[in-house]
Amino acid sequence: MESQKPSAPQPRRKRILVVDDDPHHNNIVKALLEHEGYEVMTAVSTRQAVAVQWKFEPDLALLDIMMPKLDGYTACDTLRKVHPELPIVMLSAKDRDEDKREASDWGSDDYLTKPFDVDELLLVIRRLLEPRQPS
Repeated sequence: MESQKPSAPQPRRKRILVVDDDPHHNNIVKALLEHEGYEVMTAVSTRQAVAVQWKFEPDLALLDIMMPKLDGYTACDTLRKVHPELPIVMLSAKDRDEDKREASDWGSDDYLTKPFDVDELLLVIRRLLEPRQPS
């Protein structure tokens, strides 16, 4: 009987936290990202996102800006304090340059306007998840 070599451990799939108060939007983005091989967790509020991130430990967060109570800027600020290196992409129907600057001021790494182009979203995610090279 042939002995089988133990298989090398599979690398952990990259984890993405999707935060939007619209569950339908979350489900669409989750299905898209899971199809691309990512592990995805969704949240419908900033409070839920903060609670979930402790167990889920995301590698990247996609945050809607316009949410009731605590908006995406607050979510960005809170996640940035807990995970300073976490890549964060803001998604919003707001498309003014001032909105994009404000997102950057709150700590966002990138900003996409809804409805976003799927290929552009995937490109931004891949770019932000690439291993960072030492300077």
